[in-house]
Amino acid sequence: MEFADSSFLNALIRLRNTRPLTLRGPLPRQLRRMMEMTGALDLFDIRPTPDRAH
Repeated sequence: MEFADSSFLNALIRLRNTRPLTLRGPLPRQLRRMMEMTGALDLFDIRPTPDRAH
């Protein structure tokens, strides 16, 4: 993901309000910063993406 704006964050929050939602990280820097500034970061369970075996 290269770009995320308030519309994307709104969609994530709406989706989270309808069902459990876990985000796999690391989050893009811009998205993480926007979520921190709005207080939305604490609404989500964010887990690291597991390394895949080759």
